[in-house]
Amino acid sequence: MNHTYQKPLKGTRIGCVFGSFAPLHQGHLDMIMQAKKENDGGCIVIVCGYDGDKGEPMMPHAKRYRYVREFFANDDLVAVYAINDTEIGIAQYPNGWDGWMREFRCIWEKAVNPYSWDARRVWYVGEREYKTGLELRYGEEAVLLDRAENPISATMIRQNPIKHWNKITAPFRRVFSTNILICGTASEGKSVLTADLGKYFNAPYSWEWARDYMQESCVSDWELDGADFMAFLEGQYNLNKRLINSPANNGIFFADSDALITKMYAESYSRRDDCAVTPQEYEKIAIMADELAAKSRWDRIYLLCPHGMFVDDHSRFMVHAGMDERWQLFEKLREFIEKSGNWDKVTILDGGYWNNFKTIVNDVKEIIENGKGN
Repeated sequence: MNHTYQKPLKGTRIGCVFGSFAPLHQGHLDMIMQAKKENDGGCIVIVCGYDGDKGEPMMPHAKRYRYVREFFANDDLVAVYAINDTEIGIAQYPNGWDGWMREFRCIWEKAVNPYSWDARRVWYVGEREYKTGLELRYGEEAVLLDRAENPISATMIRQNPIKHWNKITAPFRRVFSTNILICGTASEGKSVLTADLGKYFNAPYSWEWARDYMQESCVSDWELDGADFMAFLEGQYNLNKRLINSPANNGIFFADSDALITKMYAESYSRRDDCAVTPQEYEKIAIMADELAAKSRWDRIYLLCPHGMFVDDHSRFMVHAGMDERWQLFEKLREFIEKSGNWDKVTILDGGYWNNFKTIVNDVKEIIENGKGN
């Protein structure tokens, strides 16, 4: 695997830690931090794996390698490298030790300053068989850490990430975040519902980025052209992404809007002579919307049915005020969600605000208690 440049380590002793890191968690940090502090040359961290291993599909080996590098990016005493058994054609553990060690020796020459190639290597491991193999088979020094002092494992995290959220390192939290989309047509109360859910669970939540854009630009719905809708798509996606990656995310994120909702409005407006966006522009909007929808990861989608009175707040496009028009938009959004491959994530809500709120609250409480359940 190609490795990005990292400052070579140098010293008389260098620690070595390897693991699949699916995900990198506090138990791994016990080993890495000890290896870094007990050796004047710092620590080499090897991200191990093979195609189809326990990290997939959420965390393939290349992504894990990237996230571990990201975590230690500003630490000159930790050098992160990777060994993919499939990529270099070696047998999987426990049969690939010789091939693995050959690859490690090549990494050693990249990770360590040439003047320190004869430095003393000290391995830090969490399994007794690793210590025995390294010492007896290769004559390497190995330290066995007591995992009982911090009884956390990647398996425990994968089974219920929210329960062990504080043990997960920051780059990997984005993988385990439960992302919930609240969607529907205009004036269904989804913005208030999303904000209330975020406040109830002390979770980050997004809002309609397009509404801020329109207010700042002093533009009305019928004036929106292709460039405006493209800005909506990018702005909403980046807002949701930023909040998912935010330190405020404790495992649950609520989104008020996404690319498919923007696509729904763009499709409707492009068919109207009194709107600026053209059918030709919509074709480009649809392509970008589908690309961003494919990149987004929703664990639950709550689709609000048209319900109640359409509120005229003097900023909404009143051509959608009628119940027939609202149902047409709803069916178009439903079609887009189905085509995106996310229909199995959808719960349709057709009650009033309080019933919808209680339904989502109960679902989220179950997720927190038992894991995602998917």
